[in-house]
Amino acid sequence: MSELYLVTPPLVRAGAFLLILEQRLASCQPAALLLRLAEGITPAAAQELIAAIRPVVQHKGIALMLENAPELAAQTDCDGVHLSHTFTTASVRDVRRQIGDELQLGVDVGSSRDAAMRAGEEGADYICFSPGPQGTAEATQTVQALAQWWCMMMELPAVAMAATPEDATALVGCDVDFIMPDAIWWDNPAPWVL
Repeated sequence: MSELYLVTPPLVRAGAFLLILEQRLASCQPAALLLRLAEGITPAAAQELIAAIRPVVQHKGIALMLENAPELAAQTDCDGVHLSHTFTTASVRDVRRQIGDELQLGVDVGSSRDAAMRAGEEGADYICFSPGPQGTAEATQTVQALAQWWCMMMELPAVAMAATPEDATALVGCDVDFIMPDAIWWDNPAPWVL
Protein backbone atom coordinates (compact mmCIF):
# COMPACT_ATOMS: atom_id res chain seq x y z
CA MET A 1 0.00 0.00 0.00
CA SER A 2 1.33 3.43 -0.96
CA GLU A 3 2.09 5.97 1.74
CA LEU A 4 2.04 9.74 1.48
CA TYR A 5 5.29 11.72 1.42
CA LEU A 6 4.51 15.44 1.59
CA VAL A 7 6.70 18.26 0.29
CA THR A 8 6.53 21.87 1.41
CA PRO A 9 6.75 24.85 -0.90
CA PRO A 10 10.13 26.62 -0.60
CA LEU A 11 10.04 28.37 2.78
CA VAL A 12 11.92 31.22 4.46
CA ARG A 13 9.89 31.34 7.69
CA ALA A 14 7.48 28.98 9.39
CA GLY A 15 4.89 31.76 9.88
CA ALA A 16 1.58 31.11 8.16
CA PHE A 17 2.72 27.74 6.84
CA LEU A 18 3.01 26.37 10.37
CA LEU A 19 -0.74 26.86 10.88
CA ILE A 20 -1.52 25.09 7.61
CA LEU A 21 0.87 22.28 8.54
CA GLU A 22 -0.81 21.74 11.90
CA GLN A 23 -4.28 21.76 10.29
CA ARG A 24 -3.34 19.26 7.57
CA LEU A 25 -1.49 16.91 9.94
CA ALA A 26 -4.53 16.85 12.24
CA SER A 27 -6.35 14.82 9.58
CA CYS A 28 -3.49 13.22 7.66
CA GLN A 29 -0.62 10.92 8.63
CA PRO A 30 2.12 11.01 5.97
CA ALA A 31 5.20 8.84 6.34
CA ALA A 32 7.50 11.80 5.77
CA LEU A 33 7.68 15.53 5.12
CA LEU A 34 10.28 17.03 2.81
CA LEU A 35 11.17 20.54 3.96
CA ARG A 36 12.30 22.78 1.12
CA LEU A 37 14.27 25.88 2.00
CA ALA A 38 13.86 28.96 -0.17
CA GLU A 39 16.83 29.91 -2.31
CA GLY A 40 19.11 32.38 -0.56
CA ILE A 41 17.81 31.68 2.94
CA THR A 42 20.36 32.57 5.60
CA PRO A 43 21.73 29.82 7.85
CA ALA A 44 20.16 31.49 10.89
CA ALA A 45 16.74 31.69 9.22
CA ALA A 46 17.02 28.06 8.07
CA GLN A 47 17.79 26.87 11.60
CA GLU A 48 14.89 28.91 12.99
CA LEU A 49 12.53 27.46 10.38
CA ILE A 50 13.60 23.88 11.07
CA ALA A 51 13.31 24.44 14.83
CA ALA A 52 9.68 25.54 14.35
CA ILE A 53 8.66 22.73 11.97
CA ARG A 54 10.61 19.79 13.42
CA PRO A 55 8.69 19.25 16.68
CA VAL A 56 5.30 19.48 14.94
CA VAL A 57 6.32 16.81 12.44
CA GLN A 58 8.42 14.46 14.57
CA HIS A 59 5.96 14.53 17.48
CA LYS A 60 3.49 12.75 15.17
CA GLY A 61 6.03 10.11 14.16
CA ILE A 62 6.58 11.66 10.73
CA ALA A 63 10.11 11.68 9.33
CA LEU A 64 11.44 15.18 8.65
CA MET A 65 13.66 15.26 5.57
CA LEU A 66 15.61 18.34 4.53
CA GLU A 67 16.22 19.06 0.86
CA ASN A 68 19.78 19.52 -0.43
CA ALA A 69 21.34 20.44 2.93
CA PRO A 70 23.12 17.39 4.41
CA GLU A 71 25.20 19.27 6.96
CA LEU A 72 22.25 21.32 8.17
CA ALA A 73 20.07 18.19 8.39
CA ALA A 74 22.62 16.58 10.71
CA GLN A 75 23.06 19.73 12.81
CA THR A 76 19.34 20.29 13.35
CA ASP A 77 18.23 16.73 14.21
CA CYS A 78 16.29 16.14 11.01
CA ASP A 79 15.64 12.50 10.16
CA GLY A 80 17.41 12.71 6.86
CA VAL A 81 18.28 14.53 3.69
CA HIS A 82 16.73 14.37 0.24
CA LEU A 83 18.92 15.26 -2.73
CA SER A 84 16.96 16.84 -5.58
CA HIS A 85 18.00 16.71 -9.22
CA THR A 86 19.55 20.17 -8.79
CA PHE A 87 21.98 19.02 -6.08
CA THR A 88 25.50 18.96 -7.51
CA THR A 89 27.62 19.84 -4.49
CA ALA A 90 28.71 16.26 -3.75
CA SER A 91 28.12 12.71 -4.91
CA VAL A 92 25.58 10.45 -3.23
CA ARG A 93 28.47 8.42 -1.83
CA ASP A 94 30.09 11.56 -0.35
CA VAL A 95 26.81 12.68 1.24
CA ARG A 96 26.35 9.19 2.70
CA ARG A 97 29.80 9.48 4.29
CA GLN A 98 29.03 12.99 5.52
CA ILE A 99 25.75 12.14 7.27
CA GLY A 100 26.67 8.62 8.38
CA ASP A 101 24.23 5.74 8.67
CA GLU A 102 21.93 7.33 11.23
CA LEU A 103 20.20 9.72 8.85
CA GLN A 104 18.04 8.64 5.92
CA LEU A 105 19.26 9.54 2.44
CA GLY A 106 16.88 9.95 -0.48
CA VAL A 107 17.89 10.76 -4.04
CA ASP A 108 15.75 12.19 -6.85
CA VAL A 109 16.81 10.37 -10.02
CA GLY A 110 14.30 11.89 -12.45
CA SER A 111 13.17 9.14 -14.79
CA SER A 112 16.53 7.38 -15.10
CA ARG A 113 16.77 3.70 -14.22
CA ASP A 114 20.57 3.91 -14.40
CA ALA A 115 20.68 6.86 -11.98
CA ALA A 116 18.37 4.94 -9.63
CA MET A 117 20.65 1.89 -9.66
CA ARG A 118 23.71 4.07 -9.12
CA ALA A 119 22.08 5.93 -6.21
CA GLY A 120 21.24 2.61 -4.58
CA GLU A 121 24.80 1.37 -4.98
CA GLU A 122 26.17 4.61 -3.52
CA GLY A 123 24.13 4.41 -0.31
CA ALA A 124 20.65 5.89 -0.89
CA ASP A 125 17.94 4.62 1.46
CA TYR A 126 15.27 5.39 -1.14
CA ILE A 127 15.10 6.76 -4.63
CA CYS A 128 12.62 9.28 -5.99
CA PHE A 129 11.26 9.22 -9.53
CA SER A 130 10.06 12.55 -10.92
CA PRO A 131 8.89 13.70 -14.34
CA GLY A 132 11.23 16.70 -14.38
CA PRO A 133 10.46 20.41 -14.66
CA GLN A 134 8.46 20.15 -17.89
CA GLY A 135 6.12 17.51 -16.42
CA THR A 136 4.64 16.40 -19.74
CA ALA A 137 2.06 13.62 -19.91
CA GLU A 138 4.66 11.39 -21.55
CA ALA A 139 7.17 12.07 -18.75
CA THR A 140 4.49 11.31 -16.15
CA GLN A 141 3.69 7.97 -17.83
CA THR A 142 7.39 7.13 -17.94
CA VAL A 143 7.71 7.80 -14.20
CA GLN A 144 4.67 5.62 -13.46
CA ALA A 145 5.98 2.72 -15.52
CA LEU A 146 9.48 3.01 -14.08
CA ALA A 147 8.23 3.27 -10.50
CA GLN A 148 6.03 0.22 -10.99
CA TRP A 149 8.91 -1.78 -12.46
CA TRP A 150 11.24 -0.67 -9.66
CA CYS A 151 8.82 -1.63 -6.88
CA MET A 152 8.31 -5.08 -8.40
CA MET A 153 12.00 -5.80 -9.00
CA MET A 154 13.97 -3.93 -6.31
CA GLU A 155 13.98 -3.94 -2.52
CA LEU A 156 15.08 -0.31 -2.19
CA PRO A 157 11.94 1.79 -1.59
CA ALA A 158 10.74 4.20 -4.24
CA VAL A 159 9.02 7.57 -4.02
CA ALA A 160 7.17 8.82 -7.09
CA MET A 161 6.10 12.42 -7.62
CA ALA A 162 2.52 13.15 -8.64
CA ALA A 163 1.61 16.48 -10.24
CA THR A 164 -2.15 15.89 -10.02
CA PRO A 165 -4.60 13.81 -7.97
CA GLU A 166 -5.12 11.66 -11.09
CA ASP A 167 -1.37 10.95 -11.23
CA ALA A 168 -1.45 9.96 -7.56
CA THR A 169 -4.34 7.55 -8.19
CA ALA A 170 -2.42 5.98 -11.08
CA LEU A 171 0.65 5.55 -8.86
CA VAL A 172 -1.41 3.85 -6.15
CA GLY A 173 -2.43 1.37 -8.84
CA CYS A 174 1.28 0.77 -9.54
CA ASP A 175 1.94 -0.20 -5.89
CA VAL A 176 4.59 2.50 -5.44
CA ASP A 177 5.97 2.63 -1.88
CA PHE A 178 5.55 6.39 -1.39
CA ILE A 179 3.69 9.05 -3.36
CA MET A 180 4.86 12.66 -3.22
CA PRO A 181 2.05 15.00 -4.28
CA ASP A 182 2.88 18.38 -5.74
CA ALA A 183 3.07 21.25 -3.21
CA ILE A 184 -0.43 22.33 -4.37
CA TRP A 185 -1.61 19.52 -2.07
CA TRP A 186 -1.49 22.02 0.81
CA ASP A 187 -4.16 24.19 -0.84
CA ASN A 188 -6.71 21.35 -0.97
CA PRO A 189 -5.76 17.81 0.02
CA ALA A 190 -9.30 16.43 -0.46
CA PRO A 191 -8.85 15.17 -4.06
CA TRP A 192 -5.54 13.46 -3.19
CA VAL A 193 -7.03 10.31 -1.72
CA LEU A 194 -4.55 7.42 -1.57
